[in-house]
Amino acid sequence: MLTTLRHTRPLLLKSPLLTQRAALVSARTIHHNAAFSTKSPSRTASLAMKPGASVRESVQQLSAVAVSPTSAAPASPSRTLDDAQNAIAKLPTASLLRNLLIQNISAYPVILSFFLTILKRHSDFFVKAPIFRHVIQYFFYAHYCAGATGPEISRTVQSLRQIGIKGVILNYAKEVDTPGVAGEGQEKAAEAQKLHEQQVDQWLDGTLKTIEYAPAGDYVAIKFSGAGSKVVEMLEHNQEKPDELFGSALTKVCDLARDKGVKILVDAEHQCQQAAIDRWTMDLMQRYNSGDNMVIYNTYQMYLKASTAVLDGHLTRAASKGFNFGAKLVRGAYLGSDPRHLIHDTKAATDAAYDAATEKLATYHLAQPRPTIKVGIVLGSHNAVSLRKIRAIRHQQALAGQPVADVVYSQLMGMADELSLSLTTADKENGLKEGDCDVYKYVTWGTMQECILYLVRRAEENRDAVASARDSRGIFWNELKRRMGLAG
Repeated sequence: MLTTLRHTRPLLLKSPLLTQRAALVSARTIHHNAAFSTKSPSRTASLAMKPGASVRESVQQLSAVAVSPTSAAPASPSRTLDDAQNAIAKLPTASLLRNLLIQNISAYPVILSFFLTILKRHSDFFVKAPIFRHVIQYFFYAHYCAGATGPEISRTVQSLRQIGIKGVILNYAKEVDTPGVAGEGQEKAAEAQKLHEQQVDQWLDGTLKTIEYAPAGDYVAIKFSGAGSKVVEMLEHNQEKPDELFGSALTKVCDLARDKGVKILVDAEHQCQQAAIDRWTMDLMQRYNSGDNMVIYNTYQMYLKASTAVLDGHLTRAASKGFNFGAKLVRGAYLGSDPRHLIHDTKAATDAAYDAATEKLATYHLAQPRPTIKVGIVLGSHNAVSLRKIRAIRHQQALAGQPVADVVYSQLMGMADELSLSLTTADKENGLKEGDCDVYKYVTWGTMQECILYLVRRAEENRDAVASARDSRGIFWNELKRRMGLAG
């Protein structure tokens, strides 16, 4: 995608060139837009983890030595620069120009912050005023969003595929209406139930449309909390199961996804809601991920200290019950609101947990005795270091003639294009066949009015990542000069 980035949400493979400041990217972008790497590439040590080792054991190893999980040395700065420069040659000129415009605007964070504050307060005016509407439509909405109708979404998907992107993780931007409930006693209860039904119906309608719009084989991201205030209350009270109304809606969503061949990514949310989300999602996974089916994926925010044990427990349950396990790994999206003591003390610890979880899942199918279940992995990350590690793992598996881990890479549409396009060719060069290096873009759809807050969040992330984007901006300028015949 695409988890609230408030999701969430989405930057370059040339990580050895990026500065130390990239490691200090704002908490608002830690989900997808985490820092890329250290400034100087160092020779990394080998880290051999046994397939089937617990994630906790892997974390301890990775915490001790924050290195590549294989003996493969990092790519040289010049090679990585060339890879990224060659990769963006696939971008349409319009996308190239929008990237440059947005990156240059983001280079002035004070001015951008002022504009975003005004935009949030007066979004209706900016969307309706013809001049501002056209500017937002062409430069921002077209850059980050898929469109508002089925044909528009199809054209966006096709344009992504033409440059090597495998598919999309589709998400609906519209949020349910949340009016207050008037009255007292039974009257208030009746009004609350009526509101609950309206909100669930809105959520269900939007989610079913999203599944219909998503191509077979692609993904749809959903948020349980998007179904309204009553569902949020159930989540925060850690209710064992959803009520009959929302449970029925989930069944309709999952049935349609299964029948159409679309996969459902359940977003992670605030920590106070996550225990119930995990329980409901694992129940759905047990129900729908049987046989060869891989329909439901849960999301794990690895900046949480508990996520390592939670992931271990969920994988153990899947193995013992005999259903396939789908996991999306992100760093996290709620650093500003989740209790600080629940979060890893340092970014390095978060990185270690993320990389250990990735390795655990990517080598699980090679454990002895061989597991009878499948593990599907979606890596929602803009962190080139982490992605280089998993590429090295899969490269070694291919060289050894072993089954290659089922891994999908995901970045936000409109962000990390250099990284995404580099990944589409890098794994093939490392001995992996077509279909083993799938890159998906997390794409939001909806009208401009529905997407306006999503656009604001993307702009905020570009602002906060300005230090890490400085080098990638140079690559885009070089490509533009090449197309204009000005390259020296």
